[in-house]
Amino acid sequence: MKIEEYKFGAFRIDGKQYLDDIKIINGKVRYWQTREGHILKLEEIKELIDSNPEVIIIGTGASGFLQVSPEIKDAIMNKRIILFVEKTELACKRFNDLVNKGKKVNAILHATC
Repeated sequence: MKIEEYKFGAFRIDGKQYLDDIKIINGKVRYWQTREGHILKLEEIKELIDSNPEVIIIGTGASGFLQVSPEIKDAIMNKRIILFVEKTELACKRFNDLVNKGKKVNAILHATC
C-alpha cells in the first residue's frame, strides 16, 4: 500500500482517489465520516487501536488544526503502540516509509485544514 499523493482535500492511494478524511486500518482505506470540528475523539480511533498495529499515525491536516487530546495519546501508548502526530503531508510520508520497512501501520488522516 502506498499513499501516492496528498493535496489539500484529497489523497491518491494505490491509484484510487479519496476526496475527504480517511482511515487506513489493516491496509484498507475508508472514509472517516464521524469527524466533527477539529477535535479528535477517542471513539474515532478505537478501531485503529483495537487492530493492534505497531504504529498509529494521526495526520492533523494541512495546517495542523486537528487537536489530539492527552487521553488519546495515553490510550495509544498504554497499548505500547508507537504514535506519530503531525501535519498530514508529513504523516503520509511517514506512513509510506514505515510500510516500506514492513511495519503494521494504521492511520487517520485529516484532508483539509
